[in-house]
Amino acid sequence: MHHIISPSPLGALDFAKHHCKPKKLLIVIGDCLIEYRGRAKSLLDWGERIVIIKQDGAVIVHQPVMREPVNWQPSNTKTDFSADDKKFIVNTYHKHPNEKMKLTFRNVQMMMVTSLKDNARIVVSGMETDIVEKIMEKPDVIEEGLRITKREKQTKSGMIDLYGYDKKGVPVIIEVKRSLATIPAVHQLRMYVNDIKRKNMEANIRGILCAPRISKIVKNLLEDYGLEYKEFGWVKEIVDKKQRKLF
Repeated sequence: MHHIISPSPLGALDFAKHHCKPKKLLIVIGDCLIEYRGRAKSLLDWGERIVIIKQDGAVIVHQPVMREPVNWQPSNTKTDFSADDKKFIVNTYHKHPNEKMKLTFRNVQMMMVTSLKDNARIVVSGMETDIVEKIMEKPDVIEEGLRITKREKQTKSGMIDLYGYDKKGVPVIIEVKRSLATIPAVHQLRMYVNDIKRKNMEANIRGILCAPRISKIVKNLLEDYGLEYKEFGWVKEIVDKKQRKLF
């Protein structure tokens, strides 16, 4: 790893030329102006930002706040550097689509270059599919005697997560959410129930909204529509097969 603190524009250029080789990760922190031309045009006025040029060519620009980058370029972006006595300039070029981004630094606080190794792939748990699979495996988590007969049943309004029958033989539609249930989820469930009732609006069909958390306002709305709810969540355990055992 190499780094430099508060370089002059020409010092930043010299550092970039000596250390920023292919397959290297470069981080630049400084006060910059950003001009973009491509699918649209944009200008981001002066401000202190973090610029990351990744080993695959991707370029990410972050402001001091917020999660999302304010500007970015995809993998295989080409980058070159230039400078004069007052400015250090980073130019990026990408084809298909044709895009250009120019970052002009009037002050560079820090530059760091390194090379990282990471071949791991993320394994996501706590998704809606995890909750659906748990309900299918053990329907009693919703209510005793429930039988699930179909997963992802198509209706006019969309795909029902789970369809089955309660212990009295009444059809049951279950809509699953992985986090806090919202008002749109209530309307979604209501449309599914109406789709199944289309030929007979007087038919007895139950609709259950299942989520780890359901607010009072959502519960009240469900009750107003004659729908039900069940607070239930499931986070699937991720087993790391490479992890060493203690004993």
